[in-house]
Amino acid sequence: MAYCHYVSLFISIELCAAILVIYWIQERKITLLPIINILKAIGLFLVLSLWQFIPLMTDYFHKGLVRPTSGFTLIESAGDFVVSAINNDALNRGGIGLLLLISIMVGWKQINRNSVYMWIYTLGVLLTWMITTAFPWKYLVKTPLSIIQFPYRYTSFAAFFLAIVLSKLLFNVHFDKIPLFTKSVLIGIILLTLYGGSIYNDYFRNKGDLPDISRLTHAQRGSYRTLRDAKDTPLLIDNRHYNDQFSYGALYGETDYMPMNAFNKSKSVLNRVVLVDNKRSSSKVNMKTSPNSITYRIYLNKGSMVDLPVLAYKHTLVRINHHTIKTRVSDRGTVCSHLNAGQNTISVTYKTSHILVIARIVSLLSWISLIFLKLRKMR
Repeated sequence: MAYCHYVSLFISIELCAAILVIYWIQERKITLLPIINILKAIGLFLVLSLWQFIPLMTDYFHKGLVRPTSGFTLIESAGDFVVSAINNDALNRGGIGLLLLISIMVGWKQINRNSVYMWIYTLGVLLTWMITTAFPWKYLVKTPLSIIQFPYRYTSFAAFFLAIVLSKLLFNVHFDKIPLFTKSVLIGIILLTLYGGSIYNDYFRNKGDLPDISRLTHAQRGSYRTLRDAKDTPLLIDNRHYNDQFSYGALYGETDYMPMNAFNKSKSVLNRVVLVDNKRSSSKVNMKTSPNSITYRIYLNKGSMVDLPVLAYKHTLVRINHHTIKTRVSDRGTVCSHLNAGQNTISVTYKTSHILVIARIVSLLSWISLIFLKLRKMR
């Protein structure tokens, strides 16, 4: 998870801490062995994942970059949340579906209060509550929890615990007196009904039968714009125009982690404006992208200061006509350099730091060691 998404990792650590506290409450004592095991797990986590955090420490903290907006947004009301669960809708603001909603309603009565399942049920209900506006998020805006931004990120964790509760409830139900054929038919009808209800809107939307549905018909040309404005309805994308979506900007997060100066002048950066002596270039500029590299070719009639729409970070590496130069940063937070008259080729890439390389080697060796130890135990 650390390799994919820091916020999900943060939520996982929250839950691990909660489970640890629950374990100690359940056992009613604190023993040394679990603490030793936790320290071992933390040590293993660090050697396997430290390389992911190196750029965060070397290139992000105190480097004048724009931080993602903190706070809590895109939260559903408790009423809408329950209605969407009854409708079995899959929503981008969190949804648990009808069966898991039923597990919340009947779990309190059916689960033994003194069993570990009651703790699992409590965690599932608490996380579900946290997805909605019924949870007092306004009192947590100035706490570290604000980095979560979207409480719907708790949905998969809530579904995990509630699914355990649901399986326990179903396990306790006795169907011995019901014929196998009848049970199979009932389960089939229930599953088909739930599935049909959940895809109803999407099915007719994709067929184009619902009103006010716009379709993506061409790639973006001209000035920068997002694939859809915040007030627009979503666009329908088919296979023929699938790649056209990548010519548009992202609706959310497009300017996250930009240098602050670039963020303040993001319009010219996002529109890929090349400046020559602080004026928009009238020369023909060719741009080519490749993994971890952007290359510009520009012809100048005279020597000039050229400002490229490429964000400058601490380990940004610039080559001009195949010669590495010291990276200069313009007042809009982008790469700039003085170029001679004639044809110039400027290549911008990211140089991996030595400590990041070392951390990756440590992680690789740790994975190899784990696999070796596992295979050795299997013999």
